[in-house]
Amino acid sequence: MDDDFFLYKIYALFHDPPHKMTVGMVRRGHDFFREFIKNQKLCNYFASKIYDCSGFSNGCKDICETKKGKRGDQRRLKAHEVEALLFLMYLLCSVLERTKDTICSIALQPPHNSNAEKAKDMVHSADVYASEFNRWVLNYLTNNRKMVKYSGFHNIFEPTLSKTLNYDIKNENDFEDFVLKFRSIIDKLSSLSSDIKYLYFLIYTIYEPLWIYHNLPVEVEDSRAPYFTIFDHLYATASMINWTYYGTRPQNRSGIEPKGFYVVIDIPGVQEIVNSARKAGDYWAGSWMLSMIIWLTVWQLIKEYGPDVLLAPTARFNPLYYAMVLSYLKNKGAIDDDTKSEVENVLNTILGELSGIYDYKQFIKEAIIPATASLVLPKEPDSCSIKLEQKVLEYYRNAYNCILKEIPSGQITTELCNEFISAFGINSQQGNNELIDVIINEAEKYVDKVLIRPAIYVVDIDEIKEEVNEDLKEKGVDKILNCNDINILENQYLFHYITTKLYRKMVKDRYKTEILPKPQWFTSRKMGSSYVVNRDFNYINGRRDWEYCTVCGNEPAIINFGKEDDDYSESTKEELSKLVPNQNVNNLFDDLKVWFKPGEKVGPLCIIKRGLYYRLHNSPLKVFRSTDDIAYSYYKEVLQPIIKDAKECEELKDLLYEDEINIYEKLGNPIKARKLFSKCTELDDKTLGCVQKDYELDEVNKAFKNAIKGYREFYAIIKADVDDMTESARAEIEAEKYFEVISGLLGLKSNSYTHKSLACSYVKMITITNSISNGYILMTPTYRVALSAAMMITLLRDIKTVEVENHGQIIYAGGDDVVTLVPIDRLIDTIIDLEENFVSEDGFFKARNWYIPSISPHGRSMSVRITNIADFMTNEIQKATELLSKVKKVKWYLEDRTVKEKFSVIISSSRSSYESILPMWDFKYLRLLKSMWTLNLSNVLSSSVFEDYEEGFKELIDDEMSKGKNSELIEKLINYVLARNNGKGVNFEFDTMTLETGEYKSNIVDEIFKGFRLMRGTL
Repeated sequence: MDDDFFLYKIYALFHDPPHKMTVGMVRRGHDFFREFIKNQKLCNYFASKIYDCSGFSNGCKDICETKKGKRGDQRRLKAHEVEALLFLMYLLCSVLERTKDTICSIALQPPHNSNAEKAKDMVHSADVYASEFNRWVLNYLTNNRKMVKYSGFHNIFEPTLSKTLNYDIKNENDFEDFVLKFRSIIDKLSSLSSDIKYLYFLIYTIYEPLWIYHNLPVEVEDSRAPYFTIFDHLYATASMINWTYYGTRPQNRSGIEPKGFYVVIDIPGVQEIVNSARKAGDYWAGSWMLSMIIWLTVWQLIKEYGPDVLLAPTARFNPLYYAMVLSYLKNKGAIDDDTKSEVENVLNTILGELSGIYDYKQFIKEAIIPATASLVLPKEPDSCSIKLEQKVLEYYRNAYNCILKEIPSGQITTELCNEFISAFGINSQQGNNELIDVIINEAEKYVDKVLIRPAIYVVDIDEIKEEVNEDLKEKGVDKILNCNDINILENQYLFHYITTKLYRKMVKDRYKTEILPKPQWFTSRKMGSSYVVNRDFNYINGRRDWEYCTVCGNEPAIINFGKEDDDYSESTKEELSKLVPNQNVNNLFDDLKVWFKPGEKVGPLCIIKRGLYYRLHNSPLKVFRSTDDIAYSYYKEVLQPIIKDAKECEELKDLLYEDEINIYEKLGNPIKARKLFSKCTELDDKTLGCVQKDYELDEVNKAFKNAIKGYREFYAIIKADVDDMTESARAEIEAEKYFEVISGLLGLKSNSYTHKSLACSYVKMITITNSISNGYILMTPTYRVALSAAMMITLLRDIKTVEVENHGQIIYAGGDDVVTLVPIDRLIDTIIDLEENFVSEDGFFKARNWYIPSISPHGRSMSVRITNIADFMTNEIQKATELLSKVKKVKWYLEDRTVKEKFSVIISSSRSSYESILPMWDFKYLRLLKSMWTLNLSNVLSSSVFEDYEEGFKELIDDEMSKGKNSELIEKLINYVLARNNGKGVNFEFDTMTLETGEYKSNIVDEIFKGFRLMRGTL
């Protein structure tokens, strides 16, 4: 793409200032920048660069004094437009003189310059297409553009939730520091590179994080529609340049007609690939593999067109993007080491405050990119849907080869893969075990056969415009709006139509007509009157013609790691040794057992997955390999037990500090293992303060110490998924909810013309949405950008919750859904913290002076599977998935018979038939469960309390609960049961609630006791 393409995107990022509300409402700090320019003695210099001064009240001579032009002057600039102009001039135009005929001339309004006029139309049209629907109705259907002095910031997903913002910039130094730092970074780039694309990449990367870093206030884009931040709008506008750059100017109408593509890249069948796992590392590798294939595919498009093309997930706050783009700019000579470090400090500080991880390179191990990505791309001359699909498929194959061929084998050959490993400091060298290397190479022979094929959907705007127009007419919009307004609405409706209707139709049509092929492992040929079937793969050490892979059960095994006692069979060693001819590999088999257990029969894709975390393990990254590692992570990292100095305890000491713990293999019988732990371990008093806080205990007694220092055989799988996320993703939010915000907007001046007009505008908005989208607001680029940013920030918080605070392992974090493995010690805390990450009390999260909306009002439903380290992991993952579907059908009936749906957690165990369902909208029940569990660990609450309840009181309590009354009697019965079992200290607070899911019926009391039954004995 040429320089102008990226220059217009830069202008799009600066067409409004980040402190737009401060300037427009004349709040403290509105003139900081003007005063700063005066102090720098730049007013005259800037004035000399402005071609047309009619937008200023006294011409250019008072550029640092005026805020807007004379009333009645059609070309007068608004206060924030003047500020944006000065902002752009100081930060860019005066630094980059070479751009004076392009970006600066656009901003500075040269008279009779058709290129500049086209460019301004291009950016203005991008602004229009990006605009959030409420604001768009105000600006373009009712022409009501007067700012309202309203300081509320409403959560777009739940408009009744809001924050009152302070638009005062209290500290002039913060603003000046931001300006000087921004200018300094741009100065350094301009001295090293003249490439406009690199300039844009750097600006896109640092603009928003640098504003937050300097403690500057969050500001909305428009006080009349206060649902999005100014940066949501600026970044969305830059995205829409992709649709206006090659657009055309229609006759008899202003603006630019959109021209471009909407693209979705999707990997189908994700669960089948990810859920096939025997080890924690298998589970992680499957998820990471898919995530990185998608990421490297879109990265190639980012390099070509810019980071703004990526709508979902987003490049904003994205540590993978930060690592890749800074490495890319450094390798291209656009930034030096000092500039890179300067930018990294800003980015790592913001990411660290959100995630607890202060080095973006550490995110390489996190699967945070979903298997589906959506983009907006320009339609270049001679481009078409078929050509673009072929290009995306080529980029996908490049990414696939890097992740499945080059990294597992340690043989990096392509520029793309070199970029990737360089950005994250991955050790690309082959490992120190030649056996593992040749086994991976054996699997690589089948990489093309097991190709995970993507579904690529491309929508060409040119091909659907008539379809969009017809859809509006069918909905009767022409009866609501005049002809001109329908033409205006058509382009605004375009994005909504593509993303919520057309794409879904394309997916259905694709799967009706085109089933993505699966690998063909066998061929058949006719011999006489019958067919002979041949396998198209080798089966090393195979005792039969072929067998299924014991890890996934989906592909044939290519290597049988035969077992004799606890070691490989002699035939296994003999066959594997043949793969490394003329070398003695006997000393490598012990290390090989860490990665491939004796008795496993493994297929090519599962070998490659292990090859991935084998290779990444050689890099400085912490990835748990086994479920035992998960079970003992809190034990090793926090408890840090002292192993007694005795000969019989040496085995335990060696075990706990191995790279991969394997309790069953090393210690055998669990009874023997428990005795060894009890005899050989003791806790250091220095660690007890932290443990006491984590377990929320008033005191730590001897029984509790003995319980937590002992043998562990359980860990937990947590699968969380947002309730009704599909509705949020499609912007299915009732427009009438936004009308309720009017009372705050009107304030005390509800009789003024401006405020009456504002109210009428919202009424018109509701009328339109009732006609065309069942009363929901329209999906817009700004909405999509804001949702993606909220999801990215949520997933960063999830990573902090699981890995930093609770010693678990993220398998996948997407902001909406989460899959993780955690030690039992931190299970209940992790459940609560993950929910709090998603649903805050007031609808917002805060980073410094920046507010981020939570995706309210929805919550997450969760399935928790307490799993024994000896259990077959694939089966347990599948069971957790099935139960997640069950809990999403839950209905809770309260005392007054009101209903709450979903938003619950189901807890189950591989060693019990019991299941417990608890609500997530009130954490008191989970905290009650934790209290009962810790009292039981302390040998205060008797373990038999469950049996006492179930055998003697359950039937009576169930009967009373079903009536929804007499909670006093129920409370007395519960307290009696607890008192009989030394549980007087349990504060058993509850509401009289019953639940249904399918045919299953229960009540809150029964579910709490079943929860205790499941947690009892896990430590």
